[in-house]
Amino acid sequence: MVEQLVSRMDAAYQRWLSSVTADVVADGVVVYCLGSLLERNTTYGIGNWLPGYLMIGQEGDRGLLLRCDGGGGPVFRADLGGLGEVDLAVVAPVFEVWLRSGFALPPDPQPDLPPTADVYLDKLPDDAVRVLVRARKLLGVDWRFGDLKALHAAQPFLAARSARLYALRRDLEYAPELRPYLFYATDHGLATVWPTDNPDNR
Repeated sequence: MVEQLVSRMDAAYQRWLSSVTADVVADGVVVYCLGSLLERNTTYGIGNWLPGYLMIGQEGDRGLLLRCDGGGGPVFRADLGGLGEVDLAVVAPVFEVWLRSGFALPPDPQPDLPPTADVYLDKLPDDAVRVLVRARKLLGVDWRFGDLKALHAAQPFLAARSARLYALRRDLEYAPELRPYLFYATDHGLATVWPTDNPDNR
């Protein structure tokens, strides 16, 4: 299966793949040799999550992928915990450019956040007990379970004072179900902790 996908891939990638006999490691990035492709793609179920793509390398918990359409398209990066085409971010316009860069990756964008701020929960759904329980654990607060209904009725409500927003943003990478409901206080109202295409500032 992997050989069939490779045969439909970027010609520059195919040439590079035929020239290496072991995985290549460059500044925290591992680019797989042919012998590693099957095992890595099978382990992460890439064919199930992203049919027509091949994971050609890895950077920690993020996979590096090419589309197998022979078009010489971009090199993509995606979090291996949430694979889907909407989760793909472009690393390089084509494999050859990425190869010439020494497999360099663009820096992660730095979020525009204050270091600390009061954090609020808002816009919770009607059946919000599960969300509140998860938020309680994420924020390390000691709400009593008997108070969760009252908290829901009082939204927006203060959930944490002087929270470290960069750490909270990192935690939300692994708690996507909480992203729509966490806000921090600004001089102009509440703003979303997790970035959105259209930031919800109120």
